Amino acid sequence: MLPAKQNILKLWAILAVLCCGLPLLAASTDILLLLPGFPGTPVQAQPYVDRMLRYLETELSLAGGSMSGVFLTDGTQAAEKLTSVKPGLALLGPSVYAAHAGKMKMKVIARITANGRGEQQYHVIVKKDGPTSLSSLSGKVSGTVVHDEKYVLNVLLDAKVPIGQLTFEPNPRPLRALRSLAAGKVDAVIVDDETLKYMEELDFAVSLKKIYTTDAVPAPCVVVMNDGLSMEKQLKKALIGLCSGESGKALCQSLTISSIRAAGDGDYKALLRRYNR
Repeated sequence: MLPAKQNILKLWAILAVLCCGLPLLAASTDILLLLPGFPGTPVQAQPYVDRMLRYLETELSLAGGSMSGVFLTDGTQAAEKLTSVKPGLALLGPSVYAAHAGKMKMKVIARITANGRGEQQYHVIVKKDGPTSLSSLSGKVSGTVVHDEKYVLNVLLDAKVPIGQLTFEPNPRPLRALRSLAAGKVDAVIVDDETLKYMEELDFAVSLKKIYTTDAVPAPCVVVMNDGLSMEKQLKKALIGLCSGESGKALCQSLTISSIRAAGDGDYKALLRRYNR
């Protein structure tokens, strides 16, 4: 895990429990966090989740252990979890939202801004003697956000690479993916802004180069679905007010949450158009 991302892991864990703290959802798991490309594992996140669950149970006068949440960064598990868990509320990375928004009847109620950033760009990295543009890119592509071929081709690569020209190998560890690239085991790696910046500190990075930067994709969104649709207003009010209250403001600042802003389906229409082109 990149050192600079430690607070981001805490950010997503805290959001899990903040949403679960609303005792309106009847599902056995109140919220899913499906965030491909984000740091951490369910095991690593659990201490933060448990700590804040207990805190919120006290603040909301709820019985101990009455709230639950699941944090996952494996994009291939998204469809299975959304179907089997049937959460009322979910925090989703843009790739998961794009793939499942319509068929799962999701409704966007908020979006997250962390470290002042409400969107993200990605970068295609190859070896110095490799291709010079997307038109000449072929072979195996690795990275933390390549679990959905349609998302990579249509959204990240802007439909500039034909279907079948690339194969994808998800790797939850960006530095390991870059080492595989330097060793010639993959042909390209897709990294986020933070990893690109961190690359400057890697000795082997001198053998690599960037050939493409994607258009920005929106921040993760908070959606309601299933039983949560009937409680849209209450959930939205609780989330939007989180960082403005006295105690909540300090909490958001400590976890690098700049804001939780109201949002709607319209804020993600462009993403869906790109995905379904």
